[in-house]
Amino acid sequence: MCCCCLCQCTDQKTKDLSCCCFFPIRCGVLFIGCTILAITLFVFLEIFYELLNDDIHWWYVFVGIILATCLIIASAFTVVFFTKDNDSSRSNLWVACLLVIIGVSLIAVWSTIYFVFLYKKDSVMTGNDGVGFVKATRKQEVVVTLYIACCVDALFAYFLCVVSQYIDAMKEEEAAPEEEEMPMMMNENMMAMMMEKMEEMQMEKNDEKKDEPMEEMAAMDGDAKPEGEAPPADDAA
Repeated sequence: MCCCCLCQCTDQKTKDLSCCCFFPIRCGVLFIGCTILAITLFVFLEIFYELLNDDIHWWYVFVGIILATCLIIASAFTVVFFTKDNDSSRSNLWVACLLVIIGVSLIAVWSTIYFVFLYKKDSVMTGNDGVGFVKATRKQEVVVTLYIACCVDALFAYFLCVVSQYIDAMKEEEAAPEEEEMPMMMNENMMAMMMEKMEEMQMEKNDEKKDEPMEEMAAMDGDAKPEGEAPPADDAA
């Protein structure tokens, strides 16, 4: 109750929709945006952390950064959605979820190709002297990377459905006031037409009233005789 009262995450159109079965869909969409930003940050930290490993080539990091540009674009779309929630930003959030799937999948494929075909040593050492080192085989590194990528892709495939439901619900909500305004606009047009007709009728009546005195005066002039004109002579006289 407090959440819905404070941030108004539920309204008439979205109150029956949910995310993860118990979150209101508005809160779920905000959580999706935060997840996109967190994944982008995590991926870039992991890629740059590989620079500390002397056994990994520098161009592995360079290619990984290029592939991670999809995540940067997704984060930009998410920030725009947080700034203003409208039809365009909601559509871009759906695209952002799709870009996360593409970016994570590309990075996982590139990591698999590198550690299977291009990495020369039998084991992969990650870490440093301060936090310690973690040793894993190339096969373990590939399996863990692909497993995490599959989990993220499956999660964001569900998020795509959630964002699609939110977009459809908000479109109906924005269309409803327009449907309510149509009868009001029709009534206003009818009232304007009636007022115009009444004004025309009033003007016609005023014109008729102006013409009546002129006709009476013309009739009176026709009945009146000229003062200097003599009466007609009698034939019998």
